[in-house]
Amino acid sequence: MDALLLTHLGITVIGIVLMIVALRINPVISLVVGALYLGVAGGMGFADSVSAVTDGFGGLMAEVGLIIGFGVMIGTTLSATGTLQRVVDRFLALAGPKRSPYVLGLTSGIVFPAIYFDVALVILAPIAGAIAKRTGRSLATLAGSLAIGLEVGLLIVVPGVAAVTIAGPLGVPLGTVLLWGLPLGIVFILGSIFLHDRLMRLIFNPDTDREPDFDDSLFAVAAADTTTSRSDGPGAARSPAVKTRQQPLLVAMLPVIVPIVLIVINTIGEVTGNSIPFLAFLGSPVVALIIGLLIGIVLAVPVVGRDGIDDLITKGAQTSGSILLFTGVAGSLGEVINKVGISDMLGSAFTANASIPVLLAWIVAAVLRLAQGSASVAAITAATLLAPIVGTISAPAILILLAAGTGAAFGGHVTDNTFWIFKQMLGFTVKGTFKIYTLAQSTFAVVGLGVCLLLGLVL
Repeated sequence: MDALLLTHLGITVIGIVLMIVALRINPVISLVVGALYLGVAGGMGFADSVSAVTDGFGGLMAEVGLIIGFGVMIGTTLSATGTLQRVVDRFLALAGPKRSPYVLGLTSGIVFPAIYFDVALVILAPIAGAIAKRTGRSLATLAGSLAIGLEVGLLIVVPGVAAVTIAGPLGVPLGTVLLWGLPLGIVFILGSIFLHDRLMRLIFNPDTDREPDFDDSLFAVAAADTTTSRSDGPGAARSPAVKTRQQPLLVAMLPVIVPIVLIVINTIGEVTGNSIPFLAFLGSPVVALIIGLLIGIVLAVPVVGRDGIDDLITKGAQTSGSILLFTGVAGSLGEVINKVGISDMLGSAFTANASIPVLLAWIVAAVLRLAQGSASVAAITAATLLAPIVGTISAPAILILLAAGTGAAFGGHVTDNTFWIFKQMLGFTVKGTFKIYTLAQSTFAVVGLGVCLLLGLVL
């Protein structure tokens, strides 16, 4: 019976990948079909399989739905106020041109993980080009730093969308993810940028890796004065003649700073046993993020106007909608895995060696990223497959989260829509984009695997 269940699990995983990649069926539909198949094939029956799918969806949405939505909306307000570009410029002034790749990577991954990958890439790609022009640093190194930083921010650092989503099925408190993700995110970014820079010095060739007719005038715009100007909405053209007074940078950063501080205070109180009810209320992720969102809205009003605020919130809701739907059906698959008894079976198999589930989480995420392109889909699916056994193995849940997150960075290529955005925004050839985007994120994935395996020896 155990062998038959594992066979059905293998058929489910392979079937989901084939539906997404070969048949080009939407991942949401593919996951629901896979979950229903596993439930029926695993002996749950038709009615109970459907019940497990709906229960799993609703349970995970209850945990992370509002958190993801508010996190993405915070990102839209930060984009509207131009805060991200101001932070990059300020850090460059402090760190100098020699350290500009590390500044760009750390800013995109550690300071602004709330801004969703596609949005941040569109904002930061011209800034990377402008920094290359202003400092003389290689565009390949700066672009690679951007690819690494954005991926770390998405997959490892709270409130990055994938990091928050993975935490749900694994049962890892967001405060714990925050306390682990921030320092490890810094390690991942610095180590990966260092290694990728060395690789670029050996293999990057501007003559063959850059588009010869690419118009880099946008890079000059990004290098110009970035004083925020008034617009009629978040998507409207800005008028250079009418400018608004910028808030101090520390004030502009409050939508990110306040939620993080509140969550950390609450987490410290829980760990030390000195939790204060009112601070626990403010530090709960939903309340902390909605406070950050309200601050972001207030700060965005002078930039986009009162009418533009509705557009900002709508844009954030549209961006988070597909993420929420996929997150919910990933929870459906996890619930079915648990109900058919596969979780207990795998848990007993992995009890002897904590490195096995860590390595498995990384490999599953890496294979899914190679197969279907989305890092978020890969990380969430890998975490969901292993979530039911977390309580029965010696590897801590946070380690499974880190392994799934770093594995999901491996091998992003032509099936990933941001691969093409990266290419077009920075003027690389397809070959050059493989060298920079794909290799940079894969470097982060390998560095992350090494760190996870080392942590597995001591945790």
